[in-house]
Order: sequence, then structure tokens, then C-alpha cells
Amino acid sequence: MKIKLLVEIFKDGKMYAEGETMNVDDHKAESWIAKKWCKSISIKEAKPKKETKELKIDSKETKDEAN
Repeated sequence: MKIKLLVEIFKDGKMYAEGETMNVDDHKAESWIAKKWCKSISIKEAKPKKETKELKIDSKETKDEAN
């Protein structure tokens, strides 16, 4: 399972910093998630919707429409 670390972890002789991603066995990942050491990132994280120029133009009134 792919996880994102919430704390520093020393694993297999290597230090992994907070925020790094790594793959671990499912049973280890479930245990680490329960201890709040990491979170699962197998599901795509939702990104905030950005307002684009096209959306702004649609929402504004033009001079002709205001009359």
C-alpha cells in the first residue's frame, strides 16, 4: 500500500522524513495508520477547484446585459 508519512520513521537502515511517500505491506500500513504515523494515499487526493478566466467571464455581467 502506498502511504504518506506523518512522522519521521527509521526503516531498513534509512531515515524517512515527514511528508515522504513509500510503499509498505498492507498489514504494516494498517497498523501505522492506526498509530497515526502515516495516511493512505491510494485514493487520489482532492485538489481545490481553481477559478479560471473562463469561469469569471461567465459570472460577470457585461454592459449590454446590465441595461
